[in-house]
Amino acid sequence: MIAAVAMMVSCTGNANQGSGSAASGNDEQGYTFSVQNGISGTTGSKNCFIPELGAPITFEVAGEGDILDVTATVKLKHKDKTEIEDLTEPVKLWISGRDEDNGDVKLTLTADEDSQAKIAEWLKAAPGEEVEVVFKANLPKADMDKLNAKECTNTLVF
Repeated sequence: MIAAVAMMVSCTGNANQGSGSAASGNDEQGYTFSVQNGISGTTGSKNCFIPELGAPITFEVAGEGDILDVTATVKLKHKDKTEIEDLTEPVKLWISGRDEDNGDVKLTLTADEDSQAKIAEWLKAAPGEEVEVVFKANLPKADMDKLNAKECTNTLVF
């Protein structure tokens, strides 16, 4: 019984250490940002029915201060939908959720020029085709702190 209690304390201690550093958004290499889930929705034109949901998102953060340079990389997979519209606006990625006071927080990243061209071609691709795209923005660190390491609503906007 003593061994079981010691094991529980040991595991709980390690789990708290790991989640503490993820929740704070800081590590030895600078500020980090993540969300717990992948793409959870799409909106906009007919194109919003094409990507499969669930694609994971990886973030890179650079800079210091109140505004940080954020790059999000997403690998999109084409579903069996083929009805498309020409893109008239840059594709965006919305990361949204709620802060501790139940207020809305939304981060908006825009597909870079190269990714915009990739997406336009990918929309015409066959089911199952994948493309890796990059979204970028300068975002307020304060808003990123509110969503960091949480489950968010992550929406591709076509």
